Amino acid sequence: MHSRQRGAAHVPIMFFLILMVLFFGALGFAYVQLTQNTDLKARNAAAVEAQRKAEQKALLFTHYVEDLGKVVNNPGNYQPRANVNVADDYGNQTLEGIGGVIDQNALKQKMDAFAQQAGAASYDSVHTLFGAVITQLEAKNARIKELEATRDKLAAEKAAVDASFAQASTAHSAAQKQLSDQLNQVRNDLNAQINDKTNLVNTLQQNLRDKVQELASTKEAFTAEKKNLVNEMGKLLSQNTALVSKMNLVQPPSMADGKVIAAQSNVPTGFIGLGRKDLLQPGTIFRIKNPNSDSVKAYAKVTRVEQERSEVEISGVVDPVGDQVRPGDLLYNDLFSPGVSRNILLMGRFSYPYNKPELENLLTALGNKIHTKMEPGVDLVILGNDSITEEGDGFQPITDTADYKEALNLGVEFAPLHKIRDLIRL
Repeated sequence: MHSRQRGAAHVPIMFFLILMVLFFGALGFAYVQLTQNTDLKARNAAAVEAQRKAEQKALLFTHYVEDLGKVVNNPGNYQPRANVNVADDYGNQTLEGIGGVIDQNALKQKMDAFAQQAGAASYDSVHTLFGAVITQLEAKNARIKELEATRDKLAAEKAAVDASFAQASTAHSAAQKQLSDQLNQVRNDLNAQINDKTNLVNTLQQNLRDKVQELASTKEAFTAEKKNLVNEMGKLLSQNTALVSKMNLVQPPSMADGKVIAAQSNVPTGFIGLGRKDLLQPGTIFRIKNPNSDSVKAYAKVTRVEQERSEVEISGVVDPVGDQVRPGDLLYNDLFSPGVSRNILLMGRFSYPYNKPELENLLTALGNKIHTKMEPGVDLVILGNDSITEEGDGFQPITDTADYKEALNLGVEFAPLHKIRDLIRL
């Protein structure tokens, strides 16, 4: 019984102990929870404060961007860095809605262009760019100050020159007035002398007019004479030019015109070394001479003309036995020159059988040109007999005619008809 009582006495104590353990356990749990709650509150308060600070700093940065953008005043879109992943690093966040955002690349291009125009060779920041520009401006300002100083100096010098000019003008005016008075006095004296000289000048002018008239008359006579001389010189020059050109081609009478190239004894025909190439015409008559003698040994009349040679009729052989015509004999004709056409004037009186018309026709047929008067170009004059005077009471010597004197003056070649009669057969 005693044991039951003792056992019953221990039950409340155990229960109390259990309650005490539970109490202290609850108390410890409550303490732990309270401690954790207190730490969470502290951390929450710190997070709230950090968020507030971040928001304040973001606001500060936003205001900074806006104010900086106002200063730069070059709105644009910010270009992210090339090595940044916009989705991962920025969460696809943008700066849209924030004023003052600029395009840094566009701003850099404008700064480069400004540096080039401002003469800043290179820069690594806005500070160095502005420094280089300020250096350029200071140099220009210094140059402007130098130019202004030079301008001021030149202005001072100009003012001094103006003052000197004004002083010189005053002195010049005084000197000019004095000179004007002197000139007036000299002018009066000069007018008096001019009046004295005028009468003398009038007299001299009258004498001069008389001399001028006399000189004019002399000059007129001289001009007329000069004109005649000029005409005469022109005619002489023309004739001389024509004669020189012709005489360069015409062979002198002493020179043979050609040779006999074929001839036989007692044969009345032969061949000579002249032909169409030499302007030879049928009917032309040549004197035939031995190369070692000036005597005429026979005559050759052209009967047929070929290109290089011509056939001739041989006649009048002086010595048929001892000196027959043979190859190598020389040919002469005063009216013919190989390759040349003669300009001939028939001067004087011509009678039968050598009447003038028939003679002109013959000479023309032989390749010559006949002139009707003495003029430049005539290179041969065939002289006939003396002409009958206009009164018909006598003969006028051909050497007294004007045409003969002009031909003689022009140096034309003369050939009397009686000396070439043997070369002309009508």
